[in-house]
Amino acid sequence: MDWQAIAVPLVLAIGAVAVLLVDSFWKSASAELRHTVVTLLTSVVILFGLVFVWAQRTDFKPAFCRTAVEGPAECSLVFEPLTAGLWAVLLVGGLGVVGLSAYRLLAADIPIGEYHFLLLSALTGATVLAGARDLATLVIALEVVSLPSFAMVALRRDRRGSEGALKAFLVSVLSTAVMLFGVSYLYGVTGSLYLSTIANRLTGLDPDLARVAFAAGLFVIVGFAFKIAAVPFHGWLPDTYVGAPVEVTAFLAVVSKSAGVAGLLVLMTSGIAPDGSSLRTVVAILAAVTMTVGNLAALRQVEAVRLLAWSSIGQVGFLLAPLAVGDAQAVVGYLAAYVVVTLGAFGAVAVVQRHRPGGRLTDYRGMVRSEPGLAAALIFFLVVLAGLPPGLAGLFTKFAAFQAVIDAHLGWLAIVMAINVMIGLAVYLRWVAELFRLPADDPFSVDIESPAVAMISLFAAITAVISVLPSILFALAT
Repeated sequence: MDWQAIAVPLVLAIGAVAVLLVDSFWKSASAELRHTVVTLLTSVVILFGLVFVWAQRTDFKPAFCRTAVEGPAECSLVFEPLTAGLWAVLLVGGLGVVGLSAYRLLAADIPIGEYHFLLLSALTGATVLAGARDLATLVIALEVVSLPSFAMVALRRDRRGSEGALKAFLVSVLSTAVMLFGVSYLYGVTGSLYLSTIANRLTGLDPDLARVAFAAGLFVIVGFAFKIAAVPFHGWLPDTYVGAPVEVTAFLAVVSKSAGVAGLLVLMTSGIAPDGSSLRTVVAILAAVTMTVGNLAALRQVEAVRLLAWSSIGQVGFLLAPLAVGDAQAVVGYLAAYVVVTLGAFGAVAVVQRHRPGGRLTDYRGMVRSEPGLAAALIFFLVVLAGLPPGLAGLFTKFAAFQAVIDAHLGWLAIVMAINVMIGLAVYLRWVAELFRLPADDPFSVDIESPAVAMISLFAAITAVISVLPSILFALAT
């Protein structure tokens, strides 16, 4: 075993325990001081992971390996270019959520130690999921991501949070059962849980076993589709997003969803869906349906968080499109841009909803005149999500997704994507239009604290950099 391959998940897990102990046994300190210390400790742990990924980006090692009967060695965890890119995306997302949490958590009366413990625990599972190369590790890591996330949704202990957490939990139980059913059949057909061995043996199966393997792979993909809220397995997501605190919603939209996409990407490219597999066609159809339903539903929303919830379903469809053709570079690049921009959008929403809890789009009327800085940042994030200039990061990542699909000769999917780009423009520009409208009676005014200004400005700056230098995004998986 090489410790390099498990260094980041291990440090995150140790950090999670340390955060909980500090908060539990340091009762003599004030709540504000404990909040500051716990937040700084969480940030340092995640920053260590980012520094490690940067320092070791050219030195890749496997872990938990054994000599295979056929082909290369079978490993449960691998630190390779794809793993490094996914870890970087996940850690940046986690660090961004911690920054948003530093702004609002005290006022929200959420237990600080438990929150950061659950966040680091879920992030530990996410990093293991991105590096996993056997089905058992994939399933366990996915549950380590999911279970803390449900608890985070219910931390506020109100009716909406409890309802959202319960819906997410019940869906997760169902999806895990479906996934394990598929895993058991894959093991029965191929005789292995290692993705590399499964990929080798799938090509030589007789027709009857090949049909069983296809059905088993379909069940596993359906299990992941529940986790990432791909249509038609998305019903739990809007209520869960609305019921959770804004920071937890940002975590679900950024880290939890990215982890699910990362796991599905690893599963598809390294194991059950080699080139020419019918499962790739299934994922392509899933992508088309997901982006269409998500964007059309987003058009009808009148609340900011619900709009972001449905639009995130639409964004999952765009992520699944290059994933269906096995283009890891396009998926990771799109995912990186989505993470940064979504964090910025939720940061702006957190500022507004702290002062206007209703969270309706009409609450944003007049923002351009009274809070031009915040309005400019929010508009920038929305146009990036829409793929419009000057948000070139969104434009380039969508172009990369189109290019991957066209190169794979899936013209019908490219047409569906083009239609959904137009629908997405209507979704986000409708929100932008509200910022320019004059409020009927209550002038827009919020008190923007300096931590919020710093975080939103940081997200805007990163988005501007990747818009000017999009090659950074696509270099993550190479």
